[in-house]
Amino acid sequence: MMVKTGLLILTNPAKIANLLPSVLKHVNNTLYIHWNPHNKVEVKPAEWPNHIQTVNQIYYQASVHCQNLDVRILLSAIKNPTSSIFIDTYRKIEILLFDKHYNEIELQTWKRKFKNVDLKCSTVTLPPAAESQIKCKSFDLPVTSNKVYDYVVLGGTFDRLHDGHKILLNEGVLRCKRKFTVGVTDTNMLLSKKLWELIQPCEERINNVRHFLEDIDSSIAYDVLPIQDPFGPTKDEPNFQMLVASAETISRAKTINDLRILNNVRTLEFVTVPLISNGLSTDEEEDKISSSNIRMRLLGSRLKPPTNQKPICLTQKPYVVGLTGGISSGKSSVSKRFKELGAGHIDCDKIAHEVYSPGTKLNAQLIETFGPEIALENGEINRRALGSIVFNDKAQLEKLNNLVWPAMAEVCVAKVRKLHEEGFKVVIVEAAVLLKAGWDRFCNEIWVCIIPPEEAIKRLIERNNLSEEDARSRLSSQPSNSEYVKAANIVFSTFWSTNFTQKQVEIAWKIIQDEVLTLTSSQSCHASGSC
Repeated sequence: MMVKTGLLILTNPAKIANLLPSVLKHVNNTLYIHWNPHNKVEVKPAEWPNHIQTVNQIYYQASVHCQNLDVRILLSAIKNPTSSIFIDTYRKIEILLFDKHYNEIELQTWKRKFKNVDLKCSTVTLPPAAESQIKCKSFDLPVTSNKVYDYVVLGGTFDRLHDGHKILLNEGVLRCKRKFTVGVTDTNMLLSKKLWELIQPCEERINNVRHFLEDIDSSIAYDVLPIQDPFGPTKDEPNFQMLVASAETISRAKTINDLRILNNVRTLEFVTVPLISNGLSTDEEEDKISSSNIRMRLLGSRLKPPTNQKPICLTQKPYVVGLTGGISSGKSSVSKRFKELGAGHIDCDKIAHEVYSPGTKLNAQLIETFGPEIALENGEINRRALGSIVFNDKAQLEKLNNLVWPAMAEVCVAKVRKLHEEGFKVVIVEAAVLLKAGWDRFCNEIWVCIIPPEEAIKRLIERNNLSEEDARSRLSSQPSNSEYVKAANIVFSTFWSTNFTQKQVEIAWKIIQDEVLTLTSSQSCHASGSC
């Protein structure tokens, strides 16, 4: 039976790597781990850090063997063995897992130790995988000090809480007696991070950290707050005693002490936690467990489910995907790849040329509205002349859009129908103005291409032979990457290698094919009455 949340009663942490493959057969979301290393009632605080290495090793093995599982080690029993009775977890426990055999009376006793465990929940004794099947790597984090503190502090982005974050937080919790303060980097400080547009909102990250901390140890107070500068309250809060720092932030930690000296408050002691290798070696990803790697793996995958229902003018077939994004973001190259995989494709930039053609209704309207000087001798619209009129005049640009966009939409709808008649089940509508023009209402979902602004400027200069000033001006007139991402169901980035772009496209194509084929099969089934 597969459930969302399970609790593993662990007696031998050395075998955790061998147990995790079996855990994955029963739990697919959250795994709590209860480990009590003590055979006594009272544990002195100086003993807590003795277990940091073991707890961190468990998190490391989880990152190696079950990356998609949210592992949470309950530290209450380590800090206070008597608290193992009536531990209250944030999520309801649906299954109890054991690494050794217990009789029925012992199983019922275990169930009664946790508030959020249903007495009728199932229990499983896990068979460890064969030693030869598991490569048990090691994460070496020697405990350099057994000191504990009343007030501990830690700062970070904490986007999509992962095992590297948990190791940092675990270090702080096992060294804290009274209050643990965690600063969460606010959005204004994230603009230089890789794919920062995909970082979770600050409030969501704060809630995730707080819930995690309260889950693993409710015996101390937590203050999880946003920070708007690199140092937050650490530069002048007099109560702080110890700072947990990663190997990447140790230089900043030293600067914090310099600032504290200037502010006449005592300096902080440091505990440094090394970076954890993710065991991957690619041109795109960093060789460490990091939020930026996780964000890269989101490219091409679902960020949110589609909710749009197309109006009756398009019916429910084919499945229409609106592809948009900023200038030079790679929309055309992504569209080309989907065409090669079997999608129908409509380039709205080409439609614009069609509706401007001499003899069309729009051509006459444009000349009447903006004057005969925008027309060439053969009747075609002089786009450069028209652009000079509307480029720096919002009122004139609005006039143009109000004429052009409806004409383009009409042609686009006709082309979608034609592609469906030709047998295409999925049609990609590529349009830079998709969101501005409101054409998302014609689409089942929205896909977006983004690249860093500096890369877009570089491409514009090389592709269009523009000056840097002109390139920046064009980019600034468009929605930002974050605005595009806000509307997106799936996001792509062509910033990296062509192979990485292809991988993103294939992930998205599989998602859409599975959904469209399932929908088609279901509709056919109901139509035939065989369901």
